[in-house]
Amino acid sequence: MATSTSRIRRPRATALALTAAVAAVTALVPASPATAAGYPTVAGPWSAATALTGADGQQTLIDVKTADDGSTFALWRDRAADGTHWNFDVAVKTAKSSTWSAAHTLATGLESTSPAVLTVTPGGQAVVTWVEGRYVDDDLAAVAATWTPAQGGWSDPTPIITADPDDTYLGLPRLASAADGTLTAVWVQGSFNDYKVMTATRAPGATTWSTAQPLASVTTGSVYDFALAVAPDGSATAVWDVYDQDAAGNRNSVLTATRPTADGSWSEAAVLPGVGYTDGDVQVASDANGATTVLWHGADAADDGYDLSSVTRTSASASWGDVQTAVASTFNYSDGSDPLVAPNGDLTYVWAGWSNADRETVVKSVTRSASTSAWSAPQTLSTGFVPFDVDASIGADGTVQVVWPQVPSIDNGDVYSLEWAFRADGTWSKATALGSAPAVSGTDALYGEVAAGPDGRATVLSRKAVGNGDFTSQVSAQWQTLLTKPAITSKATLSGTVRTGSTVTCNAAWTGTGAKVAWSWLRDGKVISGATGKTRTLTASDYKHKLSCRATVTNIAGSTPSTSTAVTVAVGAALKVTKAVAITGTAKVGHRLTAAHGTWSPTATSYTYVWKRDGKTISGATKSTYVLVKADKGHKITVKVTAKRTAWTSGSATTHAVVVH
Repeated sequence: MATSTSRIRRPRATALALTAAVAAVTALVPASPATAAGYPTVAGPWSAATALTGADGQQTLIDVKTADDGSTFALWRDRAADGTHWNFDVAVKTAKSSTWSAAHTLATGLESTSPAVLTVTPGGQAVVTWVEGRYVDDDLAAVAATWTPAQGGWSDPTPIITADPDDTYLGLPRLASAADGTLTAVWVQGSFNDYKVMTATRAPGATTWSTAQPLASVTTGSVYDFALAVAPDGSATAVWDVYDQDAAGNRNSVLTATRPTADGSWSEAAVLPGVGYTDGDVQVASDANGATTVLWHGADAADDGYDLSSVTRTSASASWGDVQTAVASTFNYSDGSDPLVAPNGDLTYVWAGWSNADRETVVKSVTRSASTSAWSAPQTLSTGFVPFDVDASIGADGTVQVVWPQVPSIDNGDVYSLEWAFRADGTWSKATALGSAPAVSGTDALYGEVAAGPDGRATVLSRKAVGNGDFTSQVSAQWQTLLTKPAITSKATLSGTVRTGSTVTCNAAWTGTGAKVAWSWLRDGKVISGATGKTRTLTASDYKHKLSCRATVTNIAGSTPSTSTAVTVAVGAALKVTKAVAITGTAKVGHRLTAAHGTWSPTATSYTYVWKRDGKTISGATKSTYVLVKADKGHKITVKVTAKRTAWTSGSATTHAVVVH
């Protein structure tokens, strides 16, 4: 299982008493090559889009994730055409199926922005978490519904924590899984100036959570962001951003707590060293070796923009390193991904933000190398104006998948397209449009979420506005199919006359993504060295042998050959004279005449001669020369020349007659 992330989008201006709604959750299990070795061999063409909802209601997307077994889970909010409240709806496409389940409603009576988190475990479970109730009714509770592969269905919501009667706030728990499937949850609850950071765990196969334990208390400020990372061995790091922590002017502090082992105790909360003023969006990720990196957005030294900054430690017991600037003050953020950790520890971050150079919002990516600890230069992925929205995911093989909505330019917003790009083996693809929709005034016309599966293949969940004015919308999904080796649709056959000197052609037809064909020719079932063209001119070496051709069609997934029926090569056509045969010499009795054999195509290798007197064969006159005798006087002498070549039919020509004097 590669990095598993979840988040909730929220307006950037929302910084109420406790905005713990935006948090990164990261879980890793060991696996994997350092590069996206699996992706090129498995990523086939995109499926057709499958509608998961009707087009007469409204939806907003939450997330899509793919588990290690290949099962994919889509989560969204839905309001029926005649409804006033929203539901949490989920659909599943299991690993062995090419179809999605019907939408299943997990909760009702919600708002269009009600938060929920989708988490998947290495064992193929999916867990959706949300908060129910209102503090004014003293019934706040965080609950989780679980999909289990063996049952093939969703459980009823079960409580993670029920808030104390005095609590006016219960934050949405963040979940992450260790390699064995143990879930860790962290959340914030309490009232103004009396908040508690809490944690609980759920063992693999269990349906109930452990008793909640406090990690920290916040009595002089508000928690702005919360993030959690769990390494494969169960060690965990919680990070949160506290706003207005004390009266000494510390507007922001980033705090961390660490659980060094799966069954260990959490450390006391400590301020992350070297962090200045932050603008929130604190995130954390751990790699398969236990190294942990924290990302945050903060003001630069000149206070004229924002930096994307990071700090890393090599293990749960190690000290934090120096603060690094991943992207300098040109980092203008509007929406970003979770930290995406590759199997080799490289960390990638993708975001959408305003570009002064392009004079529009663009999608960019930056990567921190695990081997050099250096951040790359940012790379622009988008090719038009981006409406402040992007999503990215990473597969267990290291493939990074990204989607974002886009219009041609900031001044040309008539048609939205959902753009897609991926990075495999360190190289980004060009952006490709997956679909388009007409712009709908005042709404997000088109946007999407992406999940990279264990082999890197992408599934995209999209939401498209329908109609104008009081619009409706529709949620659809499409995914990259499994790449298969090419299939022969028309068996290899020979065309042309199969005889020496003729040119014959090998014909075949096939299907297959990225397929290329190689031609070969066989004589008596053995490959002819150097004969690799689609056509072949037959030679004397082929004469009387069985000739066949073979088309071998190959893509990254494999090869499929097709060999034609063998045909015996017949003798070639008769040789043709290209320069006439002739008689030279003096046509008198006693003088010698000579036959010039001329030139033939193809070139003859031997000749025979027959001399004739008035058209009748002269007995014994079969050489290229002939000495005239008395019987020839007054008669017409000719010679018939026969040109011969192995594997060709012989050709013959007769000279003009000469009269003997």
